[in-house]
Amino acid sequence: MRFLSWNVNGFRAVLKKGFMDWLEQADPDVLCLQEIRCTWEEVDLGVRRQLESAYDLCWFPSTAKKGYAGSATLSRKGSGWTHAPGLGIPDYDTEGRMILSRLRDLTLMAGYFPNASQGLVRLPFKRQWARDVAAEVTRRHAAGEQVILVGDMNVAPEEIDLARPKDNVKNPGFTPEEREDFRLYLEAGLVDVLRERNPGVPGLYTWWTQRGGARARNVGWRIDLFLVSRGLVPRVDEASIHPEASGSDHCPIGLKLS
Repeated sequence: MRFLSWNVNGFRAVLKKGFMDWLEQADPDVLCLQEIRCTWEEVDLGVRRQLESAYDLCWFPSTAKKGYAGSATLSRKGSGWTHAPGLGIPDYDTEGRMILSRLRDLTLMAGYFPNASQGLVRLPFKRQWARDVAAEVTRRHAAGEQVILVGDMNVAPEEIDLARPKDNVKNPGFTPEEREDFRLYLEAGLVDVLRERNPGVPGLYTWWTQRGGARARNVGWRIDLFLVSRGLVPRVDEASIHPEASGSDHCPIGLKLS
């Protein structure tokens, strides 16, 4: 079972940059998208029909602000996944932040995690989100479920996860508070499998600023992650990053389960 996740930085924009060709070649069983920035009805009709013929979809746009945030999960038709939008918390759900999907005892929590924003004006909002998401993971573990938590998490967990850590300690995505809150997910029983299997390996980035040729020089951040329940770790055949996909300022990340 192959999962892919990608912050597309606007779905209609990425469609103009070869997204459908990429999807045909990548051929995931489950695809999670973040920052879709549009309603389903705003997507080209031909694209909608093509996707609906191959996938069961949950399209979860923001209702709080037009052209903002939003997430989507697509699963191969007939694979048995069920999808439900939202965490049941209006402050998050109006921004289309997270979709919960189930397949037997496996729960996929896929979403666009809040950004602390310039001046850290949304840091309190993001900190509450982390507490609520960690609590949901804990609840599902207690119910006997295995969990995959994935998305643009908008935090680089450790210094090795960004090119210039010392320059960014006070910036959104690398504050001590955000890194402390990321550990709540680990304390809830999740594992950062890519880092666990690549300890000490630098340069594994998933986002690059569009300024100064940062992507070409690989001056980036690892803020898009798959976290999995400890019980799933032996089933992880592959945890990957795909920087060759260039339709967004983020690149896709992958997870393959046996």
